[in-house]
Amino acid sequence: MIVVASWMFFLPCPATLSSATTGDVALADQVRAAAGDTRGYRGLAVAVINHDRIRFAGIGESDNPERPRVDKSTVFEAGSLGKPMTGMLLAELSSRNSLQLDISLQKLLPDRRFSDPALGSATLRDLASHRAGLDLMPSNLHMFVRGVELRILGRDPYRGISEEDVLTAGQNASSGGTGRFRYSNLGMALAGQSAARVVGKPYEELLQQYVIAPLKMRNTRTVRSEISVPRNSATGYRSNGAVMQHWLASGYSPAGDVWSTSEDLARLLLAELRGTAPGTEAVVPRFDAGGAGRIGLGWYTTRVQGREITWHDGDTGGFTSYMGFDRSSRQGVVVLSNTNQPVGAIGKRLLGLTPERPHPEHDLTQIALTVLCSAGASGPVLYVAWRRFPRKIYPICFGAGIAFGVVLLILLRRIGDWLSVPPIVWALGSALLSASFLFGIRRCPKPDRDQPPNIRTILLAARYGLSLLSLLLLVILAEL
Repeated sequence: MIVVASWMFFLPCPATLSSATTGDVALADQVRAAAGDTRGYRGLAVAVINHDRIRFAGIGESDNPERPRVDKSTVFEAGSLGKPMTGMLLAELSSRNSLQLDISLQKLLPDRRFSDPALGSATLRDLASHRAGLDLMPSNLHMFVRGVELRILGRDPYRGISEEDVLTAGQNASSGGTGRFRYSNLGMALAGQSAARVVGKPYEELLQQYVIAPLKMRNTRTVRSEISVPRNSATGYRSNGAVMQHWLASGYSPAGDVWSTSEDLARLLLAELRGTAPGTEAVVPRFDAGGAGRIGLGWYTTRVQGREITWHDGDTGGFTSYMGFDRSSRQGVVVLSNTNQPVGAIGKRLLGLTPERPHPEHDLTQIALTVLCSAGASGPVLYVAWRRFPRKIYPICFGAGIAFGVVLLILLRRIGDWLSVPPIVWALGSALLSASFLFGIRRCPKPDRDQPPNIRTILLAARYGLSLLSLLLLVILAEL
């Protein structure tokens, strides 16, 4: 009973919105209605613009002990909302004749030698509109491992990557051909860092000088270290309740390492609606962007339900975001969340649109993986006990089975789909593992005076250990 009680203490706790509310109560009610099923969200900060009027609402918890309630000053990781800001910066520098957007990278960076001539001939405009033919990220083992750490451990995949690393990755990258839309974090980061090299100032300093400061976005910044995390920032989570590491500034900051508030982003949208924002050329939709409509410099413009919405969304490990505006009706919306549950549908509903998919669809594969792994955590222990392995290797194989079950349940607590699968399934799997442990102790063979284990017995133990390791790796690959 003590063991089962301890497992219950560690029961997965998926995110859900509390009743805490700040700001405009009527708007908060609209947000809850737009969210529908509030599971998967922990805190939401929202700003709605109607002509020159801005309304703010905060819902749920930030999980910051000093500022637990979400409001318009709560700082969130804004993720890829930094891309349109980079586009605005490039357009502003171009309007000041400090930067040329239509000159090839090779000419802008004459000291660099691009391994793919097609990428060397791409321009900053190509990069900022995702038309340089680059992959989302560099395709190498180093970035793959970082992706695994993000999914399994919740770590920042960009930590420690410098501006020079981004430029080097650009030099070594291959282009699939310029002129066609292909979303790329590497491309946007390369655009921002290349511009910084040409102008001769760090990207963060340029963004502050030409975009953030003119718009008086006082709580918008990049964060370089954990000790620099704002005191009024929210904590990020996966929707299943797992805590995520903050994403700090890196060489990829032009692609989306900006932290901001609903108040600051509302200032940005209001300036866009008024036509007074820095780098106004960035919002002009010039190129095809596939299903997203058309794209300028970082900004999408999509024609939907008879209206043209200019927008972008973003996500990091534990945060999601959306901002969009309709210039013709002078409406805008900002939605920030401190979980990885998408918020685009909420933003569209607040703009008066009807999203095609108001809520994320259930992933049947993820559901099946969660249930099977919960039930199967005790399988290796039961197998050893039922087969009654030889006394000489029984303790080793039994211990390996227990270790496998514990590791699998700990892993499953972080990656399982606990929004779709009741967390009690995890508790039942834990209880079954505990019962299997007791069963295995009772089935342990009595001591004998046999000779040391022969080669066949040793091979049986080795094969069993390799099987458990393979199963664990298969679970991780299935999650990825």
